Amino acid sequence: MGAPAGNDMKHHFTVVDELDCSVAVSVAAYLDCEHYIFLHRGLTDSVEVVKVDGFKVTVRQSWKALGLKLGHDKTGEYVPPAEFLIYDVVPAPRWFPSVHHVMDIATRLRFTPASGDKTLMTFDVELDLPFFLWPLRGYLQRLVERLHAQQVAEDMDMIKHREKLVGRENLLAVYLKDHHFCYHKDEFLKHFGRKKAA
Repeated sequence: MGAPAGNDMKHHFTVVDELDCSVAVSVAAYLDCEHYIFLHRGLTDSVEVVKVDGFKVTVRQSWKALGLKLGHDKTGEYVPPAEFLIYDVVPAPRWFPSVHHVMDIATRLRFTPASGDKTLMTFDVELDLPFFLWPLRGYLQRLVERLHAQQVAEDMDMIKHREKLVGRENLLAVYLKDHHFCYHKDEFLKHFGRKKAA
């Protein structure tokens, strides 16, 4: 199949998976910023909050290379109760050559209930590509899928480790503790608080 006509070179794909935990725990793990830099060392060296605007959080994700701190800024948006968007990915610093100068990526992650207290995870991706990257869309798709799968696997390892420590029925309580910091915790508690989880 050739490139689309005109300037509309958007490549869409979806990854669907079943997670062995509740929707509440899936959402809590995604909002749990405390674990990210420790658990996902293979994906990033540092994550810094640049801006918070309601349910939108712009973060800078960086790696150390060539004696420099290089990465990208991206905006993540929480759409309660169980949806997450990522968009506006730009290089950081802006002057550093990056694929994000010539292509855009936007993602939508949704968690919905599945049978047996499990979660259906639907990950939609849109790559907006210039014509010279269109032949590489399959490679770029596989790269995004691999990075996404790595993060999900690491999160599930963490969830299963906690499940062994506290029991499946007490998993959500870990995130509900007052001292545990999560993005948008007040909104999360409206939908998945103690009374809702009972």
